[in-house]
Amino acid sequence: MNGGVGNLLQRMMTMKNLLQRARKTIKIKNMLFLTIAGIINAFGITIFLNPVNLYDSGISGTAMLAAQLTPESLSLSLFLIIFNLPLFLFGLKKQGKKFTFYAIYTVAVYSFVSWLITDVLPVDVSMASPLAGTDLAVQWTASKLWQ
Repeated sequence: MNGGVGNLLQRMMTMKNLLQRARKTIKIKNMLFLTIAGIINAFGITIFLNPVNLYDSGISGTAMLAAQLTPESLSLSLFLIIFNLPLFLFGLKKQGKKFTFYAIYTVAVYSFVSWLITDVLPVDVSMASPLAGTDLAVQWTASKLWQ
C-alpha cells in the first residue's frame, strides 16, 4: 500500500517538475503574439478570402480548397489540423519540442477561431464582398460600362 502511495507521489513530483520546466521555456509574450497571429489569420481567411472563393497559398489554401470540395461536415478547421500534422512531425524532428508546441498552439488557435467564425458565431461573411470588389456599386458601374 505504501509503495503505491509513494509511487503516486513520485509521479506527481515528476509532473510538477515537467510543468515548471515548461513554464521556464515557453514564454507568455510568445504565446500572446501567436494567439493574435492565429486570430488575425483566421479572420482574414474566413471573412475575406473564403466567401469569394479566393485561396491563400500553402497549407491554408489547400485546406480552403479541400473544405469547398468536400461536404460541409468536413470544415476548414478540420483540414487545417489534418494538413498540418505532417509538418508538426517534421518540425518535431528538425526543430525540437518547443517549436512544435508553438506551431501546434498557433494552428489550434487558427483552427478554433475559424471554426467559431464559420460554424458557431452568427458572423455575416457577406461583409467581405465590398472589400473583395464585388459590391453593388462596382457591379453597377461595370454593367453600365459594358452595355
